[in-house]
Amino acid sequence: MKRLIIILLFVVAACTRTPVPTLCPTTIVLTTGTPATRAGDPDEERISDFNLLIFNTLGELEEKVFLSGRQMEYLDGAACHRTRLLKGVPYTFFAAANLGYELPCRTLEETKVVRYHMAYPDEFTPGMPMAAFLEHREVGEKMEIPLERLMAKVVLSVDRRALDEDVQLVVRQVKVGCCPSSVQLCGESKATHFFTNGYLKDWSQVRALNEGGTLGVYLLENIQGERPEPSRTTCSFIEIKMEYRSDSFQTRTGEYLIYRFFLQESPGNYSIRRNVLYRITVKPEGDGLGENGWRVDQRALELTGY
Repeated sequence: MKRLIIILLFVVAACTRTPVPTLCPTTIVLTTGTPATRAGDPDEERISDFNLLIFNTLGELEEKVFLSGRQMEYLDGAACHRTRLLKGVPYTFFAAANLGYELPCRTLEETKVVRYHMAYPDEFTPGMPMAAFLEHREVGEKMEIPLERLMAKVVLSVDRRALDEDVQLVVRQVKVGCCPSSVQLCGESKATHFFTNGYLKDWSQVRALNEGGTLGVYLLENIQGERPEPSRTTCSFIEIKMEYRSDSFQTRTGEYLIYRFFLQESPGNYSIRRNVLYRITVKPEGDGLGENGWRVDQRALELTGY
């Protein structure tokens, strides 16, 4: 009797293991970029404190940091934070600088809608408020987070060359009307609350506009979008007060001729965006009066020599 020999062959498949992510040292650096123009007030690059929130792929808060003053570390002159994060794993980062306090946010949803409120229009002692929001970013040994200034800068100049020879215009005050008092830190921000008196410079502070120079004013972002007509209660504008004199008219003592004009991103779009520099030249012509109303307020005028 013959034996039946059965040979069983076992094929072993090699299993490829997925590498387990490992914690690696990471230095997060906050950068501010170089502003288009530097100004003495405010210091557009200073960081005196910062909030940093790091969320994992599930949107859960992994790390929350608030540092100010001597607590802060620096790398090549830039504020930084040293931590350990998983290599090859995406995170969501939120950073805000110069708010002056620790944000109360604990979730990603709260972070996306949180607003920063200024106490007064030129609250720049700690530095200009800035923020950044980066989603799904993997990290290495070093990661840069580019902060955006939450304010726009408007650089004004006055071109008097088209005025009649007898006309004298002396700027005494420049003010931002409908100046936002708060801003949403993430995404675009539409202003809902405003300062009673907006960002203002007067007398010696506006001397440059009388000497052929420029003047910078600031305001928080205000996205009002396209409108058939601007609103005087929500759309930001510039108000310039001037002493006026010509052979025909002059401003009464202590009163001013007023120019007003809305700030626009483009014709019909009354948005003013964060971290953007706007250059505006005011160019009056002829007698400098043009119209009589809200845009050119002539109520302070009297006959010359009256």
